[in-house]
Amino acid sequence: MIGAISALVILIIAYWYYKTAEELNLPILSWVSGGVIVYYIGFLIWMHLVLRPLMGGQFKEHGFFLGMTMDLTAILAGVALSALFRSKIMLKKG
Repeated sequence: MIGAISALVILIIAYWYYKTAEELNLPILSWVSGGVIVYYIGFLIWMHLVLRPLMGGQFKEHGFFLGMTMDLTAILAGVALSALFRSKIMLKKG
């Protein structure tokens, strides 16, 4: 289920970057790829550089709801970094 949510979020980010690049006459494929990469960077930073040290052993040994919370917060971190990148970098290129 979380995989489907993450895939949907990635598609939305890719479309968002596509429309922004189109409006600003920027190279579409480069910016869409960049947006997805930035999302994954935010996701991985949250999971492995924030949650792993904070949770210790619970990072690997956790229940269903804690795992869902971990994944959802990582998705939100990826979205937040993508939005920040879009506003601070992409919009200034246009």
